[in-house]
Amino acid sequence: MSKTLMMFAVVVALGLGMMACEKKTASEKASDTGKSAGQAVTDAAKATGEAVGDAAEATGKAVGDAAKSAGDYLTQSKDEVVKASQETLDGLEKKWQDLQVKAAPTTDEAKADLQNAKDQMAETLADAKARIVEAKDASAEVWQQRVKPELEADLAKAQKLYDDTAAKFAKQP
Repeated sequence: MSKTLMMFAVVVALGLGMMACEKKTASEKASDTGKSAGQAVTDAAKATGEAVGDAAEATGKAVGDAAKSAGDYLTQSKDEVVKASQETLDGLEKKWQDLQVKAAPTTDEAKADLQNAKDQMAETLADAKARIVEAKDASAEVWQQRVKPELEADLAKAQKLYDDTAAKFAKQP
């Protein structure tokens, strides 16, 4: 019986050993908890990163859309200003031609003044026409910062030159 008892003791010892293997020590449990926490943090960071990435992408798209809308507005506004400027220029040219027909300089000095005004007007109108052509291909930034102010200045100069010349040389009825 001693062999059977011995065998029984070995089986019990092996069973207990196997059960002990299944149970984890405190350090093994802490390690597993740390791993689980680390995985949870990694998963959270990944999810946060994806959310931030998605938000950044959405923000970038929104900013891009806003910039496109602003660009479309500026282009539309530019086109409207160019069209109005062309109409103003056409009107000034017509009035200028009519004024030249009606002008009545009586002295050599007056004739010279009228010729000087004609030369200035030809230059000013040519500058305005060049700005209108330039405006059609100008970027929004170039349009706002340079072309539009120069075009407005050219048209104002042409209008003032017309008004001054008309006041001086138009025949009075």
